[in-house]
Amino acid sequence: MKKNLLSLIAIVSLTLSSAIAQDGIEIRLDGVGADISGGVHSINLYVGSPDLVGGLYQVHFDVTNNTGSDQQWKVTRKKITVPASWIDQVCWPPQCYVTSGDVYTTPNTGGNPAPTIVNGTSTTTNAELAELKPRITPDPSAASYALYRYYIVSTSGTLMDSIDLSINYVLGITPLKQTTSLTISPNPADDNVKIALDGIENSTVKIVDVLGNVVYNESINNGTKNIDVSNFKNGVYFVLVEAPGIKSFNRKLIIRH
Repeated sequence: MKKNLLSLIAIVSLTLSSAIAQDGIEIRLDGVGADISGGVHSINLYVGSPDLVGGLYQVHFDVTNNTGSDQQWKVTRKKITVPASWIDQVCWPPQCYVTSGDVYTTPNTGGNPAPTIVNGTSTTTNAELAELKPRITPDPSAASYALYRYYIVSTSGTLMDSIDLSINYVLGITPLKQTTSLTISPNPADDNVKIALDGIENSTVKIVDVLGNVVYNESINNGTKNIDVSNFKNGVYFVLVEAPGIKSFNRKLIIRH
């Protein structure tokens, strides 16, 4: 959820205490859904969580450049509140970097220049995905909370945009049923579409267009929902499902009147 913009006058150093957002840069989780730049992505992790692979949590933020020209950007990771025993890396084209200190910035050197993002895309001039990929390894022995901030930074050091990553780590939890499914019918849809969820209760379903605009947002308590899409424009949409204790996921929906 996007926060209010801060005054540009106040953005003078990495000691800023609030995230920033700027028109022309879009950040999307896994490359789909709404633009969450300037906002927070939150997740709850626990011992045995499916989001932890070998003790490591990895999240994918695709960065789109809509500034009107190609832009060369770095990434700065700032620890807002992070346990000393946690370990993290920052992946940003062309590779992943082992971080250090409370503030870490990806390189821009002759041998490892910062990537240039092609205008209107989330692709670099080297045909790589402009993907900001934090890798976090929580301390498995202690319940704790962490908040990281990731700035998109120009090569001159100007803070262009940001996204926060909030992680709540607990030692034990009774996992929810992990066998989940989402059925959309018909697809393509004309006037009405039925959303059917299996293995999920008390979920929130959102439908967003390709520009990230939320065109539908409702709770589903009984596993099914009939949605009137007769006023939706023809095109591609994404159905996003969010529920406590599981990783949000999405499916493509086509509207064709």
